[in-house]
Amino acid sequence: MTSRAQTYVFRWPQTLPGRIIAGVLALAGLVTAFFFLFFVLLAAGIALSVLYLRALWRNRKARATAQQDVIEGEYSVEVADIERLDDKTTETKDNR
Repeated sequence: MTSRAQTYVFRWPQTLPGRIIAGVLALAGLVTAFFFLFFVLLAAGIALSVLYLRALWRNRKARATAQQDVIEGEYSVEVADIERLDDKTTETKDNR
């Protein structure tokens, strides 16, 4: 007497309707896995983009704050005209 006393956890169905149902379920599982992977990668891309833009924004604000302490401008040195400053004898039209 020979009998198969094995326990199968999962075995592909032997009947045609069982194979069709198993094939549809397998295809649905693959499509679901594909969309799950797509949405996970999309969410990860959006999260990384948001974090990158936030880092750029903070970096820009930090640079602007650091540049507020720096006084920028142009200057020139003029030689004082001593004759003009010391000459108090010239009269204007109002004093005449």
